[in-house]
Amino acid sequence: MQRRDFIIRSGTILTAAAFTGMFGKSNELLAPAYNSNENTSSKKRPDPNDFEQPVLKAIAIGINAPSPHNTQSWKFKILSDTSMYLYVNEHILLPATDPPARQIHIGAGCFIETLVIGAGTLAYNSMVTYFPEGYESAKDFGMKPVAKIELSKASAKADGLSPYINFRQTNRQEYNGPLISNSEFESLQQLSGKAHSNLIFINNNFQPYFNLFKTAFEIESNTFNTNEETRKLFRFSEQQRAETGDGLSIPQMGYHGIMKHLAENSLDNGNKEKWHSPKSIQLSVKHFEKCLLSSKAIVVWVSNSNTFEDWVKTGRDYVRFSLALTKQNFYAHPYNQAIQEYDEMKTAREELNNLLGIKGGEKIQMIVRVGRSSPSYFSYRRKLDTYLVK
Repeated sequence: MQRRDFIIRSGTILTAAAFTGMFGKSNELLAPAYNSNENTSSKKRPDPNDFEQPVLKAIAIGINAPSPHNTQSWKFKILSDTSMYLYVNEHILLPATDPPARQIHIGAGCFIETLVIGAGTLAYNSMVTYFPEGYESAKDFGMKPVAKIELSKASAKADGLSPYINFRQTNRQEYNGPLISNSEFESLQQLSGKAHSNLIFINNNFQPYFNLFKTAFEIESNTFNTNEETRKLFRFSEQQRAETGDGLSIPQMGYHGIMKHLAENSLDNGNKEKWHSPKSIQLSVKHFEKCLLSSKAIVVWVSNSNTFEDWVKTGRDYVRFSLALTKQNFYAHPYNQAIQEYDEMKTAREELNNLLGIKGGEKIQMIVRVGRSSPSYFSYRRKLDTYLVK
């Protein structure tokens, strides 16, 4: 759910559009999330097998969820061995690109659904109660829980999507192969199950959408505050990624070896002047368009209203769909610039609403491009204790 990554070609920096019952010790299943990678020997994500309390095991699975800008804006209060409160972290928001914190709450929903599916592999059902202390405005962010989650012993089989939690990833590379067909989309819907949001599937007449998405990316790139927000969340070396356990990076686009090192060195550790230069932005837009044009389908989530609960439930919908994509060997890359709620994006938002026929209180909550590609770099997660509050 990130916006800008970096590659290097012909010696020039290119910025690109940016914005996962089997948790045993199998190296094959756990390799993406738990084995060492590149320059670090540490685990990239907490391993549920390292914890005794069922609720901590479930959290260790849940934090494999996607989040906007890989912020992981979650914090947890443990109530018992089998229950917890989930909050958004009021200190890790995206005020420039996500003023109402809508996307942050979608990320909370992503965590909830990943935990619920993963807890089934531990033989636990999950009961989710939304906003158990009420939730009215931004003053409640981080102060009141988004959800209470209670685990209870289960006898039913784990969710069929559970084996794909460790392999799900946002893939920002160019896509290849044929368009996603209507029958393939129907299969994905069947795998993901009933959704709170209404899904719109587009696999033809792309150009009006491509034009709008490109325009929206140009707006985000040329708006200093939104572009700067991304720069501050960028991690410029494997050491930084391992130490922070969050944020955006070059290898998340799938670039490795010498190409990755050249690109990271050229970024000069996030030099502000280089980041915001017209040349860098121009090249960024050019590469964004190249990836955009490789899209094999567009999927849009639309809710009938735009409440806190709609946001959270859309996140749950998105996780199920993305796990279904993983099962079918497809990938997705969110393109949410055009629906962001800051003033500079107003015209693009309205044009997209008109194009999709959005009416009344309906709200576009998520947009992704879908296609086929090779696996990309698996991002880090922070250590589990950093999410816990008393």
